[in-house]
Amino acid sequence: QITVKGDIIHSPSELELITRKINKSNKKLVMNLLYKASADSDKAAAFHAKCDEAQSSLVLVETDKGKRFGGFTTCSWAGDCVDKKDEKAFIFSLDKMMTYDNIHEEEAIGCYPKFGPIFLGCQIRIFDNAFSNGGTTFEKGLNFETEEDYELTGGERFFKVKDIEES
Repeated sequence: QITVKGDIIHSPSELELITRKINKSNKKLVMNLLYKASADSDKAAAFHAKCDEAQSSLVLVETDKGKRFGGFTTCSWAGDCVDKKDEKAFIFSLDKMMTYDNIHEEEAIGCYPKFGPIFLGCQIRIFDNAFSNGGTTFEKGLNFETEEDYELTGGERFFKVKDIEES
């Protein structure tokens, strides 16, 4: 059982979707909220100050149009312009109730101080000053096994951020 603090996950079935992927050993796990853009600042520096030391993290994003998605990695966000491989990383859409695995041998996350969280292939990339600059997603199946272009955001490459949570 995993407990996740925050406001972006709305239902037990959404939590279960993520829980099944993260917690294959079925251990009790509590993921504490480390960062919330609406409370801590939407600046990339605030994200990195709060999250770089975490050894595993769950990123949740909600757009101004209500799309909810995110990713999980067992890597830390620390690093100066480096990409990291993580075979356990995945991204997900809460709206579609789908998870997408990392394509093996591909880097999973990008650690860039001038950006918020990045799941590579630009499947999720959050810009500095996320509330005004938003984020972007990319075409299908680059580093993660998505099936449609811009699948996480309902067909839009660029999106405006309503909130970001990191546990």
